[in-house]
Amino acid sequence: MMRRFGLELAAVAAIAACLALALFAIIPDDLRDPTDEEIWTGILASVRPLAPPEELERWISESLDADDPEEAGDLFELADLLGIAIDPALRRRYDEKLQWLPTLVRSASAGTHGFVTGEGEGTAGAVGAVISDLTVIGDVRDATAQAGHYLNDEPVDETLLTLSTAGIGLSGAVLATGGGAIALKTGVSLAKLAHRTGKMTKGFSRSLAELVRLGDTAKIQDALKSVGAIAKAASPRGVLTVMRNLDHVDELPRAEKVAAMVGKPTAGLFKVAGRRVFDGFAKIAVRSAAAVWALGAMIVSALVGLLGLLLSAITASAAAMAVLRRLLPSGASSAG
Repeated sequence: MMRRFGLELAAVAAIAACLALALFAIIPDDLRDPTDEEIWTGILASVRPLAPPEELERWISESLDADDPEEAGDLFELADLLGIAIDPALRRRYDEKLQWLPTLVRSASAGTHGFVTGEGEGTAGAVGAVISDLTVIGDVRDATAQAGHYLNDEPVDETLLTLSTAGIGLSGAVLATGGGAIALKTGVSLAKLAHRTGKMTKGFSRSLAELVRLGDTAKIQDALKSVGAIAKAASPRGVLTVMRNLDHVDELPRAEKVAAMVGKPTAGLFKVAGRRVFDGFAKIAVRSAAAVWALGAMIVSALVGLLGLLLSAITASAAAMAVLRRLLPSGASSAG
């Protein structure tokens, strides 16, 4: 009786274990957001293969040949971040480019051009464009130009008109808050600059226009604050490099997080790795609670099955011993 019960118990447990195993295999994993440390590790893992020392040195040399020491500086920052030693001769060339007179001439020219036209090359040009907007001159200039296009039945740049109008409105907010809204105003100006210089992707522009159409001012303000925060952590020029790799407004918070974590090397990071920088934000797969319960049920079922087999084996062994005890005295009497 007990032997049969043990075998039945083992059979039921085996079926339960098989069902639990099947559930464990088919239940999907849960996904969680990565920690800051995991994001950092993922970013470095993505960019390292894309930035071998010889390539970095070649890009730095090309930037210096093109009289663009700021781009070379971005790449030097990236090399330092990755712990890559760069040819000292390139470092000397870079230092020569940063001597005060050539730098002053480049900055004055770029800054003036940025202030007058709203189109800036490098940090000085970007700062010039931002200053013109902070004094409301740039926003009025751009809004007036687009209004003129409209009156003449010419194509209107809706993105530029929207940003300029927002900038004009924010000029009063900057004064009213004692400069508290300056980060948002700077974000508007840099977004305009990115759009003017072709650094704003069509996808990003469309997503911004959609927010305007929906009247989602809170999200627009958050996005433009992120632009300003990236510029503060990296540089005005750096934020343009970042925006060239964004396809939607919703990607700005991740870009802002990268800038906050990395700092000055942000521009070089995005220049070399592009959207691969966001690989570090991939969700992490973890076993769901249901899968853990299924695994637990499988283990319990296996133990119950083992108990059933042991019970059956012990019962069978006891029965065999009882038979032997009955047989042995009978055999002894026959021998006498």
